[in-house]
Amino acid sequence: MVWIKNYETIKKQLNTTFSLLIITGAIFIALKFSKECSDGILSGLSFCMTVLIPSLFIFLVIASYISSSKAFFIFSKLFGKATERLLHIPQVCSGAVLLSILGGYPVGARCAKSLYDDRVINKEQAKKLSMIAMCSGPSFVLNFVGNALLNNKKAGLILFISQIIAFVAVALICGRTIKLKDESVAKETEYKQTDLVKAVESGCKATFSMCSMVILFSAIISVCDKLLIGYPTVSDFGKILFEVTTACNSLSRKYPLHLISFSIGFGGLSVHFQIYSMLKDIGINKTLFFLFRIIQGIIAGIATYILLILFPCTTQVFSTVTDVSAHISTSVLGCCALLLTAVCFLNSLSYTKIKRR
Repeated sequence: MVWIKNYETIKKQLNTTFSLLIITGAIFIALKFSKECSDGILSGLSFCMTVLIPSLFIFLVIASYISSSKAFFIFSKLFGKATERLLHIPQVCSGAVLLSILGGYPVGARCAKSLYDDRVINKEQAKKLSMIAMCSGPSFVLNFVGNALLNNKKAGLILFISQIIAFVAVALICGRTIKLKDESVAKETEYKQTDLVKAVESGCKATFSMCSMVILFSAIISVCDKLLIGYPTVSDFGKILFEVTTACNSLSRKYPLHLISFSIGFGGLSVHFQIYSMLKDIGINKTLFFLFRIIQGIIAGIATYILLILFPCTTQVFSTVTDVSAHISTSVLGCCALLLTAVCFLNSLSYTKIKRR
C-alpha cells in the first residue's frame, strides 16, 4: 500500500505544479497580449448576443421544463423500447436523446443532469447518457452555418443530416461498449413537475455558463492568431480544437464542407468544458468523452463527403480547395499534435480516487 500513497502524493504535487504553471502562463499572456484578449472578448460577446443566446436560450429553457414534466412519458412510450434495446440505457432517457438532437450541444447534458438531480436515473446511467446525448442542433447548423456562413440551404441540410448520422453511430457505439456497473432502478420514479420560473432560471444559468466559455475561448483564439500569424493552417486547426463557431467561420472561407462537418461533430473544447461544468456532480470520464467526440467528428466528415457525391452542392467553400491541398501534410500533422496535446491536458484534469476493496 506504500506505493499507492506515494503515487497519490506525486500526483497531487504534479497537479499543483501544473496548475501553478497554467496560472503563471495565463497572467503573462493576459498582460503581454492585452489588446488581443480585449478584441477576442468583444468578439465573443458580440457572437453571444447576436447568435448564441437567440438561437439556444429558448431550447435550454424548454429542455429544463420538459425533462421534469409528463412529456417524458410520451417520449418513453414512443422511443423508450428502442433506446433501451439499442443503447442499453433506461427508457426515460429517450427524451434526453431526442432533445439533444433538436436543441443542440448542451441540451442533452442539461437533460442528463435534470434526470439525475430528480433521481429518475442513477449516476452510472447519467454518465452513459452524457456520453451519448451530444449533437449540434438545427438552429446552429441550418441557420448559422448553412444560411449565415455558407449562404446555401442545401449545404446546411447536408451538414445537419451528417450530424444526425454521426450522432446515431456514436450512440450505438457507446451503447454497446459502455457497460453499466449499476443498473438498478431509481427509488424515486415519479416526475416532479417544474414550473416555468424555475425552468427559466435553469436556462439562464446554463446560458451564462455557455457564454462564459465562448468568451474565454474567443480571447484564447485571438492570442493564438497573433502567435501563429505566419502559420494560418495551424491556426485554423487550433480553432477546430478550441471553439466550433469561430472554426466554422474560418473554415467556411477556404476549406471543403466535410472539414466543417468534422468541426461541428467534434464540438470543440469550449462546448466540452460547458458540458463538464454542467456535469461536475456526475463526474464523467473527460478523456473518453473527448475521444468519442473525435470519432463523432470523423463519422460526420465521412458522411458529408459521401452525401456530396450523391447530392452535389456548389458553394464558395470549395473554391479554394486546391490551395489547401498544397499544405495538407502540414495540416494533418498540426491537427494531430493539437489533438494529442488536448488528450494529455484532459487526462491531467481527470482525477479519480483509488478505492480500497
